[in-house]
Amino acid sequence: MKPTKPSEIKALQILYTALLVGQVLFLIITSVLIFSGNFSTDSSLGKYLIQIIIVCIVIGLAGYFAGTSLFRKKLEQLNNSPKSLMEKLNDYRGISITRWALSEFATLFSIIMVFVTGSPALLVIAIFLIALFLTTRPSLSKAAFDLNVSEMEINQVD
Repeated sequence: MKPTKPSEIKALQILYTALLVGQVLFLIITSVLIFSGNFSTDSSLGKYLIQIIIVCIVIGLAGYFAGTSLFRKKLEQLNNSPKSLMEKLNDYRGISITRWALSEFATLFSIIMVFVTGSPALLVIAIFLIALFLTTRPSLSKAAFDLNVSEMEINQVD
């Protein structure tokens, strides 16, 4: 029988999954509206499409890498603190949420630009940003590695 995950890790996974599903559903709904032909886009932005694509790429990569950089910086501070493991897990949840929020903002911005312009190129950028978001999926082993503890120690917290 497989051991159950600690509630702290389950809560992180549920939150992560909710954020991911929200992005994917928003992208699907936007794509259906735009590419079904039942919704007209703002054609006046067509002359700025290259600039919008560049902005979406820059915001997307900046959001992902800023989130990752902030995550690592805060994680280093957390690992050097004398806090208990439970306190560290609570702080870990907070810095994970911050990381995901920065990444999700960039994705949602790109999806909104798809909605406004109707550009398939922006759709590809949004899909790429969702793929980047997938790389931040929480797990017991990642949390243990990030917090410099064993999985068994995290299991014993509950």
